[in-house]
Amino acid sequence: LLPESMRFIACFALVCAIASVGHAFFHVPLPISSFVAPTSFSATSSQLRLRQPMNLCMGDSMLDGILERKRKEVEELKANPPEGATALLEGKKIKGGKFAKAVKKPKGTVSVVPQIKAQTPAGSYNLNNMDPVIMSAHCYEAGAHAMAVCVDKDAYGLDYDDLKRAVKQQACYKGNFPSPLPIMAFDFFVDPIQLAVAADAGANAVNLNMKILDDSLPDMLKTCDQLGLDAVVQVHNSEELKAACEAGAKIVGVTNRDYDTWGRKDEVDGIERLWFKPVEETVFGLISEVPDGVIAMAMGGVNETLMAWTLRDAGYVSVMVGEQAMLGSQSQQSQTSYSAGFNEMKGIIMAFRSKGSKKYGPTATASFYGKGEGAKEELGMISI
Repeated sequence: LLPESMRFIACFALVCAIASVGHAFFHVPLPISSFVAPTSFSATSSQLRLRQPMNLCMGDSMLDGILERKRKEVEELKANPPEGATALLEGKKIKGGKFAKAVKKPKGTVSVVPQIKAQTPAGSYNLNNMDPVIMSAHCYEAGAHAMAVCVDKDAYGLDYDDLKRAVKQQACYKGNFPSPLPIMAFDFFVDPIQLAVAADAGANAVNLNMKILDDSLPDMLKTCDQLGLDAVVQVHNSEELKAACEAGAKIVGVTNRDYDTWGRKDEVDGIERLWFKPVEETVFGLISEVPDGVIAMAMGGVNETLMAWTLRDAGYVSVMVGEQAMLGSQSQQSQTSYSAGFNEMKGIIMAFRSKGSKKYGPTATASFYGKGEGAKEELGMISI
């Protein structure tokens, strides 16, 4: 027989071994990048789960498959054009500029534009049954300057009905300060009829992607001007930036999206906030080429405070934030018996807007624990 002390050690080792086997058998580990949704939500909340990337059967890349589908949509629209869209195309010129006015800021400050979407083409997350009305309200409460609603159902999980609901929610704030947020319809625009549909749904702005449009950009910009839509022209390199400005773009959205994988072409150093490959195609490399008088917006990969501040210091006056804002907004809808939900999106946007310095600012997560510049803003609605 073993001494009592040895029996205790042996029993402890046996329990640990059984626990390890049970964990290995019943638990399938998720990737580090995955997000685990809270176990309890309010009745109107969305439940978050991982999803597989879009199943695109046509084309050599994700974008090719999307464009093939969009061309078919355009054919259907032209075969049976909506009355409202047709009336706008044939009617008088409409005054625009609300979106541009909202996002334009003096250098040294930055406007924040949340991008509302229920999923991503790459499948990084999926917010089931996400309510655009709640998201629209969260953006207003959080102090955003404008917002974008993705309206391609297959790629982003939302459509123009969701855009209309978000627009209706913003209309509730008419007469308040701040005023209702201008809204961008974020889609894959290849034809003027799509622009008219966006305007008819209540959009104040659209995104025009140079990767898609190229030589047709001038005509699309002309249609936007007719419809009173501000156009954010997405550019990915120096050549596209030059062509966009020559075509008359007043707002450029600089991104380094890889449309084969829907990721970023070059990853960013998480500590220094600099691209690993600082070439002209990167977001930081192109800002010096944006002409005076053109609003520069950084799009994609803006997921924490120091990145937003670094972009601001580089010369950007606006940033678009998607996934981080969406997951942050879910925090207000999650609650348990021990804690109430809070609008984490508000903390994120307040921190992005704050006039903190990168030199003395927080690390990527320190501000959530009340440390460094921007901590007060980042904590947002959290009550202790």
